[in-house]
Amino acid sequence: MRRRGSTLRTVALAAVGLLVLVTFLARRSGIVPGGPPPFDPEDYADVPVVEAVQAAELEGDRAVVCGRVVHAVFAQDTGGRPTYLNLEQAYPDQPFDVVIWGRDRDRFHPPPEVAYRDQRICVAGQVTTHRGTPRIEVVTPEQIRSGSEAGPGSRWDP
Repeated sequence: MRRRGSTLRTVALAAVGLLVLVTFLARRSGIVPGGPPPFDPEDYADVPVVEAVQAAELEGDRAVVCGRVVHAVFAQDTGGRPTYLNLEQAYPDQPFDVVIWGRDRDRFHPPPEVAYRDQRICVAGQVTTHRGTPRIEVVTPEQIRSGSEAGPGSRWDP
């Protein structure tokens, strides 16, 4: 027979675990503060605008990165259900990629792997690196411009 203290400790640990999980999910979905800040185009009016092959130089900085989407895939069976938009070359040789996590896909109509395939795009965000490849994680369609808005010499004007 279990002791009463052991049962109470198990219940308390389960409650704490559930609270942590609910808080995490609420922040990720934007229900409570603490998630990513909303995208503000004015924050990108004066940042560097570079081609995909130059993005590695800006790791850790906010920038606008431009290039042609040559490979686009929704990896629905991968953790986080990411959509990858590879610029200039297909995976695994891409000099830059855009990642849209599954939690943000519902904001894109049509889906990003359809909308941006074979398009020249410019993406605004913080440049990070994953396994040696520079990337920007996109959470809203406002972070991506395509077509004539993504031409040479374009600025990210609000």
